[in-house]
Amino acid sequence: MKKKGFTLIELLAVIIILAIIALIATPIILNVIDDARKSAGKSEASMILSGINNYCATSAMKNQLDGSVDICTDDDGVTIDDVSQMVSLGNAKVLEVEYENGKVTKLKVKSNNYEFELQPDGSFSVNGETTTPEDPVDPTPEEPEPNLTSTLLEQVGSKGLVQDSTNSNIYYYEGGNDVVTNNYLWYGGHHWRIVEIDTSANTLLLISQQPLTVIQPSSVVWDTQEEYESSYINSWLNEYFYNSLDGNIQSNIVNNTFNVGIYNNVSSITTIQKVGLLDVKQYERAGGQNSYLDIKNYFWLGNRYSSAFLRNVNSDGRLSTVGTLSSAYGIRAVIKISDITITGGNGTLTSNYVVSDKAINTSNIQVGEYINVPYSGSDNACGADDKCTFRVVSKDSDSIKVVLNGLLPNTSEYGSTTTITTSHTIYTPLNSFANNISNEYRYTGNKTFYIGDYLSKANYTAVKNKTLFASVGLPTIGEMFSGNDLALSDNKIFVDVNTIENSSVSSYYWTMNRYSSSNVRIVNGYGFLSDDANRPASEVGVRPVIYLKSGTSALTFTGGNGTAESPYELQ
Repeated sequence: MKKKGFTLIELLAVIIILAIIALIATPIILNVIDDARKSAGKSEASMILSGINNYCATSAMKNQLDGSVDICTDDDGVTIDDVSQMVSLGNAKVLEVEYENGKVTKLKVKSNNYEFELQPDGSFSVNGETTTPEDPVDPTPEEPEPNLTSTLLEQVGSKGLVQDSTNSNIYYYEGGNDVVTNNYLWYGGHHWRIVEIDTSANTLLLISQQPLTVIQPSSVVWDTQEEYESSYINSWLNEYFYNSLDGNIQSNIVNNTFNVGIYNNVSSITTIQKVGLLDVKQYERAGGQNSYLDIKNYFWLGNRYSSAFLRNVNSDGRLSTVGTLSSAYGIRAVIKISDITITGGNGTLTSNYVVSDKAINTSNIQVGEYINVPYSGSDNACGADDKCTFRVVSKDSDSIKVVLNGLLPNTSEYGSTTTITTSHTIYTPLNSFANNISNEYRYTGNKTFYIGDYLSKANYTAVKNKTLFASVGLPTIGEMFSGNDLALSDNKIFVDVNTIENSSVSSYYWTMNRYSSSNVRIVNGYGFLSDDANRPASEVGVRPVIYLKSGTSALTFTGGNGTAESPYELQ
C-alpha cells in the first residue's frame, strides 16, 4: 500500500497559519513579560520600602532599650549605603532615599531596567510615569480591623490618657478608677491594665490587674543588676510566669528595660527582661495612692528603699519604706507587647478589651482562664446556678490544675499539726466539696501537692522539698493564684466581685505550707502571707484546688470565652 504524506500546499498553509499566530502572539507575550518585569520590580521596591521602615522602627526601639546608635535618626539619616544593611536588595539598586519623621519620604529604586519612584500616595511610578487606572500599582486596601493603639489614642485628653511632656511618642494613664475607666485588657489568660502607649515602637506597656501570687523577693536587697537578676522575684516572673504563657503570647512580648535602682533614682540600675515590676516613678506618674494602680493590696515594686528595705505599695496605696526580705507580698507582672487587634469589649472592668482567642477544650485552655464546672452538692457552695467557677493554675499531659475562684461557704480549722496530711480537719470540707464534682469532669487519680515549709527569706521553690499525693488540696505558695487575687475585703475593687464564690465568708484562706512548727501560712485580706499567730486551730477560709481531665480525656467547651464574666462552659 502506498503511504500518504502532506502536500507542499498543505505544509505552506500550516506555516502561514503559524506565522500569523506568532505575529499576533508575540506582542502579547512581550507585553506579559514586560508587565511581569514591572510587577516584580514594583514588588522589590515595596519590599525595600517596608524593610527600611521596619528596620528603623526596630532600631528606634533598640535605642530606647539599650542606648545603641539609631542610624535612622542620626545627623545623616538613612543613606543609600545603609539600605543594603537593612534589607536584602536582590537585583535591585537604590538610587535615592530619605527618611523623616519615622518613615521613608523619598525612595527611587532601579530594578529590571526600570526606575521606580515612591509617590505621595504610597504607590510607585515607573520610569517617571505615574500609575494610570488601567495599570494600578496596588489595589485599594481593605479597611483594617481596629488595633488597640488606635482605639486608645482616640481617647487622648479624656479617660485619663495624657501625652508625656518630654516625649511626644509616649502616652500614659493618670488618675483614679473614676477617671481611668477603660484601659482594661483580657489577654493571654490574665486581666491587665494598660499603663503606657509608645507610638514610635507601636507597643503597649501592661501591668496585671490582680496580684498573681505572693512570695518573698530575694536573699539580698539588690543594689546591682546581677543581684536583681538572681532574685527570687525575677526568677518567678521570667521563668515560672513567662513559661506558663502560651507560645503566641510569649512571641508578642518584647524585651523591655526595667528600672530596678534605688527609689529616688530608679534608672541607676536597669535590666532588660521579658517580664518585670513597676517602678516607683511609674506608680507616682499614674497618681500614686488612690490612682488606678492602687488596688488596696500589698505588692512589690522594682526598687529598693535602702540597703535593708525594698519598696512596695501598702494596702492603703501608700509607698512603704519597710519592705523586708521576709515579707511575702503580691506580684503584679509588667510586660510590653506589640500592638494587637481587638475583637470585643469596651475596656471596662466588667467588659475588658479582648482578642479572638478561645479554647475548645481543656487541652488547649490557657493558664489563667476561667471555667464553670457543674456542682451536685446541696450546700449552695457555688451559688444558685450549681456551677463552680475555677481558674487554671497549671497544665500537664493529662490534666489541668484549677483553683476555686472564691472560698467554700464556711470557714474551717486546719488540723492538729502544721504539717498537712489527708487526715487533717481541713480535708473534711475539701473531700466533701471534691466528691460533689462528678468523675465525668475530675481527674480521678492522685496528684502531687507541695507541702514544704516556707521559712523567712526562703525561695518560693523551697516548698517543693516535701510532697503529698491527693486528689484535692489547697493553694501552694509560689504557684499561680496563690495570693489575694480575689476581692476578699470590702475595699477591693480590682475584680468584679460578682464573679467570686462566697467572697464575704472570710478575708483569709489557708495554704498547704507552714511557717514554723506552730504556724501555718495564710493569705490575708491585705494581700500578703501572714506568718504569726495562725495556729492550726484557727478558722479561716478554704479555697480548694482540684484537677480536671485533659489530654486524651479532654473536656469539651460548649460556650463562654474564658473570662471571669463569661467562663468556659462544659458539655
